[in-house]
Amino acid sequence: MSNNGNKDPDLRENQVPNPHFFDDPNTDRLITMVMELASEVSVMRDRMDTQERLLSRKGIIEQADMENLSLTNEELKAREDWRSRFLDRILKALYTKYDSN
Repeated sequence: MSNNGNKDPDLRENQVPNPHFFDDPNTDRLITMVMELASEVSVMRDRMDTQERLLSRKGIIEQADMENLSLTNEELKAREDWRSRFLDRILKALYTKYDSN
């Protein structure tokens, strides 16, 4: 995964205090990661559903078209790059320093 010009993950530090909900800061980190993922999946699912419904209603594509699409190397690379940035964002919580108070 790339850091996209960020500092090394173990040196990252938020400027504002992080909220604490559990005694163990690792539990807070895990919850942050899960909620970030849930948010991303929810938004993406809604957008994908909207696109598929619009395209189907207009007769532009069928479900089989989506299932059988072959991507170019450039398209595969673009997906890989996006996935790397996405995982960096999700895993950031593991490297964030949480206040011990």
